[in-house]
Amino acid sequence: MTEIALDKTCTPAWKAYNAMFESKQQHYEFLQVLENKQKKFNISPSDSDKQKLDGLLQQHDVKVREFTRLTMELKTRHPDSHKLLFDFIAQLGDGEPNKKTQH
Repeated sequence: MTEIALDKTCTPAWKAYNAMFESKQQHYEFLQVLENKQKKFNISPSDSDKQKLDGLLQQHDVKVREFTRLTMELKTRHPDSHKLLFDFIAQLGDGEPNKKTQH
């Protein structure tokens, strides 16, 4: 498989993708902690746990909207770069950005 390299016009959307991915991970990881507490110790989430979980989801929603906005701008201004970005994301497989990749 040919490795895809992103051009500079992709950088803002790529950074937004990474931020969106990270916020999703934070939300899921905290959700897993709460589910494990419930399963292993029969401890229900506290009100502050629920607020934190809701806050993490809201942060993720903001990151999704920012990624969407930037990719739509990219599509309008640089359609070839937009395709390149999504081809690059598709090659990641599970969607997880390679933290060693620099763009």
